[in-house]
Amino acid sequence: TSPLLLLMWFACSASHSAAFTCPQHSKPITALYAAKKQKKKASGGGGGFGGSKAKSTPPSVTPASADIQSLEKQWDNFASITDLEIFPPGDPEDEDYRHFIVADVFVRIGPEDKDSNPGTGWFRTGKLVAADDIDINIAFALQRGLMLWTAAAMWPQLAAKGQLAAAKLMQVGFMPPSMNMADESEPALDEEESEDVQIPQRVAIKDDVSLKNIGFRPDFNPKGFTYKRRERSAMKAKKSGLDEIMDIDD
Repeated sequence: TSPLLLLMWFACSASHSAAFTCPQHSKPITALYAAKKQKKKASGGGGGFGGSKAKSTPPSVTPASADIQSLEKQWDNFASITDLEIFPPGDPEDEDYRHFIVADVFVRIGPEDKDSNPGTGWFRTGKLVAADDIDINIAFALQRGLMLWTAAAMWPQLAAKGQLAAAKLMQVGFMPPSMNMADESEPALDEEESEDVQIPQRVAIKDDVSLKNIGFRPDFNPKGFTYKRRERSAMKAKKSGLDEIMDIDD
């Protein structure tokens, strides 16, 4: 896909979030590819919007809260860290290079017990980023409540059993980053696609982790919510860069 076509799609997404630009390289993401895919446990991922699946959270580290203000902050963080890329641009040897890892985020209503089927399929919800040396699993743990809250606002299917009941059974999953983005009409993943969804691992959180170095952005604005301030700025900057290239070519 050319940058020009992406910018045109980006500019036309008035009712949704801005599109991502093409990655400048396609090296495998170590944190998402290196380990063998583990068998997904039916009971993993539940616990309510405020629940954390980390082994331990230091008192100095506060998970992202499940509200609009927190979504704005983490969305800003995502745009600032990634500049709307899904892979880090540039050369790791460059002075201004910043490493980050992006993952596609999915949410579903899980099974009520080990012998039950999931309440829903996996719904594509957004993208998450972990910058510098932060483990992608830590980024999931610290933003888990926010992602579940956002998903419930995006997908009525996830709140069909009532918000409290749904929150206790909701699960977060992920896939390696892609250019794919959902809209309100997109169905849940089918059975074959769902096989590729992984559950974040439970990991210990270091006491020096900052929410400023992780981020989350939904694929489209939840109902009643319109926010993409930094993404508009990023779009203008990228369009300006493209105009310069086109002027040079002329």
